[in-house]
Amino acid sequence: MSLYNPPLVIKSKRNVSSFIEITDALKGLEFSYFYTGKRIGKSDNIELNVCTVVIDSDENIFLSDCNYSGQKETWKEVIKNQIVNHLREIGVEPGIVKSETRYLTITSKPYLSKEKYELKVLDVISQINRKE
Repeated sequence: MSLYNPPLVIKSKRNVSSFIEITDALKGLEFSYFYTGKRIGKSDNIELNVCTVVIDSDENIFLSDCNYSGQKETWKEVIKNQIVNHLREIGVEPGIVKSETRYLTITSKPYLSKEKYELKVLDVISQINRKE
C-alpha cells in the first residue's frame, strides 16, 4: 500500500446513549448500522461515516457515529469492526458479541445520502434525549 493510499483510519468518534452500558445482554439486544461516504478527489481514497445503533431489552439506545478516511478497499471490514467494538464498549460480553456478529454480512443496502445520514443520526440522538 503506497503512502497516498492509507488504510481507512478513524478521524473522529461520537458516542451518545440513554444509559451507560447494557446491564444484561442475555435479555436481548438489537443492532443496526447505516453509512454514507464519498470519494476524495480522483484517488481510491474515501471519506466514510458510519453510525451503529444498539437497543437493549430495556429499550436503552446506544449510538456510535464515526468518521473514517483512507483507501476504500476495507470499508466492509471497518463497518463490521465498528459494530463489534461498539458492542464491547457498552459492556456486551465477548461470547455474546461473537455470537451476534458471527454471520453478519455487511452490504451496501444501508447506504444513505449525506443529508439523509445526518438527519437519521439527529433523529436517533433525539430519541436518546427523550429517553433520558
